[in-house]
Amino acid sequence: MAEYDLVIRGGTIVDGTGVPKFKADLAVKDGRVAKISGRISAGGAREIDASGCIVAPGAIDLHTHYDAQLNWDPYASLSGWFGVTSLTIGQCGFGFAPTRPDDRDLNMRMMNRIEAIPLESMRIGMRWDWETFPQYMDSLDKQGLGVNVGALVPFSPVRGYVLGMIPARERTSVTEAELNQMKQILYDGMKAGAFGISADKNMEDRPEDGSFLPSHVASREEFMGMAEVMGQFGVGHMGWTIGMGHDEEELDSQRKLLADMTRTSGRPLHLDGGNAVNSEWFQEVKDEGLPIVLQELEMAVEAEFTFGEYNLFDYMPNWVDPLVGTPEERAAKLRRPEVREAMKADIDKGVDGLSQAVMTNERTDWTRFRVLQVANDRNFKYEGMSIAQISEMENKHPVDAMFDLALDENLETEFSHVAAGDTRLEEAILNPHSHISVSDGGAHTRYLTISQWPIHFLSHWIRDKELMTLEQAHVKMSQYPAWFADFKDRGTLRPGNFADIIVYNMDELGMLYEKPIFATDFPGGERRLIQKPTGLRYTIVNGAVTFEGNDCTGALPGKLLRSYDMVS
Repeated sequence: MAEYDLVIRGGTIVDGTGVPKFKADLAVKDGRVAKISGRISAGGAREIDASGCIVAPGAIDLHTHYDAQLNWDPYASLSGWFGVTSLTIGQCGFGFAPTRPDDRDLNMRMMNRIEAIPLESMRIGMRWDWETFPQYMDSLDKQGLGVNVGALVPFSPVRGYVLGMIPARERTSVTEAELNQMKQILYDGMKAGAFGISADKNMEDRPEDGSFLPSHVASREEFMGMAEVMGQFGVGHMGWTIGMGHDEEELDSQRKLLADMTRTSGRPLHLDGGNAVNSEWFQEVKDEGLPIVLQELEMAVEAEFTFGEYNLFDYMPNWVDPLVGTPEERAAKLRRPEVREAMKADIDKGVDGLSQAVMTNERTDWTRFRVLQVANDRNFKYEGMSIAQISEMENKHPVDAMFDLALDENLETEFSHVAAGDTRLEEAILNPHSHISVSDGGAHTRYLTISQWPIHFLSHWIRDKELMTLEQAHVKMSQYPAWFADFKDRGTLRPGNFADIIVYNMDELGMLYEKPIFATDFPGGERRLIQKPTGLRYTIVNGAVTFEGNDCTGALPGKLLRSYDMVS
């Protein structure tokens, strides 16, 4: 009988602690790293030849939206395909628990609009064998998982459960009894093993009717109440999305609130805010020692979309309603001259009260928008052109140039938008107060594939750009997010830690397809953009191989992580 369950031989160990890489064998027993040694003589029930390969901790992703997808995809792809072995769900205040039965479809429609998760897939694929957050946790726990999953309690469903989903979008205050009920829901979620709470103040995120999210209109009192509950637990963190659509007074108010929530709870907070994060304020909170960390993307986002489905401009008031409804309803509104003129006014004149950072946002840089694919041959000349180019060629306002083409094709024209380039990204990656464990995985499935970030980071930034050492890279990918998220005994390859491991050939790392392709592997045959890696030889979760190259083994060794297990 073999002494170990798995032995990985002859690889170069990058253990995630930052120490220099070294050649060694690694043995696994009962789901944990049992031994790391220059040579392990004892055998394993399974052995892997890692010659010429790096053996490193699996990536950890702290910002995903797999809350629905895990119901039908236990590997959380694309993340599970790209070497992510642990992740958190429930980000941005979005999720499906708690949810009353009568609000299920409403919640799914909200997630469809904001996070662009296919509605039909959710309606077919979700079990809905829960109502409360602890019940949702239990549902995930018993289904079998291919990755490790930690869950945050999302604020908007909490408020919606107490007030009703529609009133929760309108009411700007709650009674003491209602606040106590909300606090109890968070307390029960933390007792069930949640890793904290998340909320969203991004006015770019609108529900299916174009109104406001429950978190948009919630009071300071409510969020401080959530912080008080978090202070009762010695584990967990808070997630916050500022985003766009606020004046400077509101942004300043949010910053003060976030600092107060961190002080009151004593728990770390990670912040997705882009230009809304004032550098002077952030330096002040760091000087004070508040554990506030920025979440940053490590790769430029290229969104592929049609205006029949997607919404990029909800932070501008006159763009909300025209991009609400079915494609037919949207088209009818976009053809009205007065609607179009109001939309152009938001671009040309700015919106009273909105910060300059918002109004100069890259979303209105028309050189970044291009026509990816037309629906009609007569418009083929536009493919590959930017909206700025079409605007100049046809002597039209960019808004008219874009929507005239889209309307000519029943809003089926495929556009793309490319976000910030390498210079901005370099600064974000090198910031010691940021983590790059951000994929938005499970969301925007028809438009984005940024869940490929672990392989892109290693191949583009480390191998090709040499932005930092390989040892530093794996600290950034694994150890740092594990520390922040309180994922005990994960993120580094040390004896006694869980055996979450990736084995890869650095020279071969890359993307299988020249550009992402569409697959129809979601419930109902709904399509999504996918990409797959090259050079990733093995993905191992809790000591069991889940992927050999791009072939899934069918093993389900992942665990629902419970925060109470992380407290000694």
